[in-house]
Amino acid sequence: MNQLLKVLVCSLAGILLAACASSKPSHYYTLMATAPLQQPAAGSTPLPKYAISVQAVELPEQVDRPQIVITDPKSTQVMPLGDSLWASPLSYQLQNALSYELSSQLGVLDVSATGIPGSLPVWQVLMQVQRFESLYNERVLLDATWRLTPLNQGKKASIICRGATQVPVQQGVSAMVAGHQQALRQLAEVMARQIETGKTAVSDTQVNLKGCTSS
Repeated sequence: MNQLLKVLVCSLAGILLAACASSKPSHYYTLMATAPLQQPAAGSTPLPKYAISVQAVELPEQVDRPQIVITDPKSTQVMPLGDSLWASPLSYQLQNALSYELSSQLGVLDVSATGIPGSLPVWQVLMQVQRFESLYNERVLLDATWRLTPLNQGKKASIICRGATQVPVQQGVSAMVAGHQQALRQLAEVMARQIETGKTAVSDTQVNLKGCTSS
């Protein structure tokens, strides 16, 4: 086989391999829950007494990537799924989903994009994810630390907590993502109660609170 023929064969093989690799379609997923259809309430809506400001969420480097990363429960190995991708960076997904959950549960606005207007009381929400694990066909785990800081609220104390929640999931990536949506919703429920009461103590929750303090 002469040199030119070798080049042609190698080029053809490369094209065929690229075509095979690209033939498998990519699937994109979001942590944003589907918003329920709401009918407009009768009468005027009262102005909220405060707002929230959900800040960027920090993530472990091993999951902060476009691909959904699954964890092998029998080892320390993690594996990115090449054809299962987040619709946007995971840190943005978590920030937007947390903002939606808190806004919905509290009935208040998130002013993180517009800034704090005047002297409006605001709860600033910071969350740092310690573990974001996806165990395929088994469960998901969300372990995070959060800080709720009152702004324009006098001497009201900040709340600092760490908590974890696990959600069993069925087979498939969609079920795994839905499990993460539920886990985040459970953490948001704890934060919402703490914002409403200004206290760290929260009862009847599916979140394992590992410790809370106020400052």
